[in-house]
Amino acid sequence: MPVSESVNAPVKALTTPTVSILIAARNEEASILACLRAVAQLNYPAHAVEVLIGNDGSTDQTGPLVTAFIADKPSFQLMNITESVSGLRGKANVLAQLARQARGEWLFFTDADTQVPPDWIEEMLVGQQTGVGIITGVTLPGESTPGDAPPSVDSSEGGSVFHKLQTIDWLYSLTLTHWLSALGVPVTAMGNNMAVSRIAYEAVGGYENLPFSVTEDYALFRAVVSKGYGFRNRLDERVLATTRPVDTLNDWLEQRKRWMRGASELPIWLVTLLYAQYLTAPLLLLIGWFLPTLAVSLYIGRLFVQTTVLSFGLARLRRTSLWLYALLFEPYQLLLGPVAVAWYWLSGPVVWKGRRFF
Repeated sequence: MPVSESVNAPVKALTTPTVSILIAARNEEASILACLRAVAQLNYPAHAVEVLIGNDGSTDQTGPLVTAFIADKPSFQLMNITESVSGLRGKANVLAQLARQARGEWLFFTDADTQVPPDWIEEMLVGQQTGVGIITGVTLPGESTPGDAPPSVDSSEGGSVFHKLQTIDWLYSLTLTHWLSALGVPVTAMGNNMAVSRIAYEAVGGYENLPFSVTEDYALFRAVVSKGYGFRNRLDERVLATTRPVDTLNDWLEQRKRWMRGASELPIWLVTLLYAQYLTAPLLLLIGWFLPTLAVSLYIGRLFVQTTVLSFGLARLRRTSLWLYALLFEPYQLLLGPVAVAWYWLSGPVVWKGRRFF
């Protein structure tokens, strides 16, 4: 039963966890309604879920659009965020204030430009084990479809090659993260597809008690894990959300800069591997100048690992129609990787949602 239907919703067992969905929105008039429509169609008992939307000083029509949409949906609430708490800024500030108002046993996080699948809540919590504090789903860039249908991430029609390559890029990184998580290595979480238990959130003191980060999802993930709570990373089409790809190279570089700022807080061995991935082309050229056989061997090994990872991810998410674009992923990485590193170090502060973060 959709969460918007609060009357006569089927009541499940008393053990059904209560859930609060938190959505931060700043100037999202182009995407917020698609996000909220998807949330309104979630198959979860209406009595057990609330949806809190934080309007973060939007200067467009985000506020009026949300107000009109939720007028007949008592489980939805809009909060206009005008002040900062504990010196927080941006999205972390919004989420901190939404969490203060939330009543759920689980806090679910998604973004205003993201559409979650109908069984999102149930599938994220399925097989839930005691002691798990944070659960991450998978999100891929996708193309919008007409009406209320969710966007597609595997359609061979619509969307540019650049958009499709972003999908492959995300899938590659998320599959590697899933593998490391399966080995017990905590890497990160997806802030647009994440669930945190109320107990774990309060144990770390919430966002108010965390150092500010432009990648607030990773900051929360790291804090929860450091408190001894377990984590789960699900690479499953039943928890697959879709988000808008960026349209321009400049936007792509700014997005990567923000992610790289957050990644700098990862363990040093992971940071080293990330830089090696981004700088594959110049590193192999340097090695090849002195040891050409070694350079060729390393490149063949890289292609083997990359193909294995993509094969697993595409099959696991049933997105094998994207294989054509997977073949273009190697030149995409080799060309844009060094550019992203140079942009990160030379282009100044992170600019996100019209704000500058130093």
